[in-house]
Amino acid sequence: MTGTPVILVGGGGLGPWAWERVAPLLRERGFAVHTPTLSATGDDPTPATEVTLRTWIDDLAGYIARHRLTGAALVAHSFAGYPAAGLLARDAPGAATAIFVDAPLPAPGRSWFDAAGPQTQAFMEGLAIDGAIPWFTREQLDQAYPGHGIGDDDEAWMRPRLTAQPIGTCTEPAIRHPLALDAFRPVYVRCTRSPVPPADIDADTPGWTWRELDAGHWPMVTAPSALARLIADVLD
Repeated sequence: MTGTPVILVGGGGLGPWAWERVAPLLRERGFAVHTPTLSATGDDPTPATEVTLRTWIDDLAGYIARHRLTGAALVAHSFAGYPAAGLLARDAPGAATAIFVDAPLPAPGRSWFDAAGPQTQAFMEGLAIDGAIPWFTREQLDQAYPGHGIGDDDEAWMRPRLTAQPIGTCTEPAIRHPLALDAFRPVYVRCTRSPVPPADIDADTPGWTWRELDAGHWPMVTAPSALARLIADVLD
């Protein structure tokens, strides 16, 4: 399926830069790679206090419309599962395939905070500065995601580019009704070194294509070749 548009969206704290190790590998395989910038991520100057989950869904929808993308593969990593689901819930989203990479799958009518619980919400709100949750310190990263695989050189590359996640993205439901799985091809990629199961599905869940990747939670950083190969294989 050469020429298929592939839209890469990273999780909290990440921007288009996070795919710099994956994008060229997909382009070598003939895919048309897109890395949209969501508001308040990457080099976008939007204040975090102005950003909600709907903002990010609108960002994706607007990008697809501007670039007139059809039949695209939407790759959503980690928290990006929420705006991706919100996009897929809209009419004619432009995505024929959705690949959720170690991502949560939103429940209808429930925000990320609803799913995480009041204790986690209170903790995150306590960390927030100017309406945004800072990315992990090294100690937090090692404690929360043992086996993440992010080395010192990786962290040195990431740290200056990371952005805090607008807290407003965590307070809104992504979808109001279950996703219509017959409207697109749903694929789930489980990173086997990730410590916390991010979605309540497995290889036997009806309607889903299931893949496993021998990597920690940030495979675009730690296992870019394997991730690019998996995406290409899914779309072949």
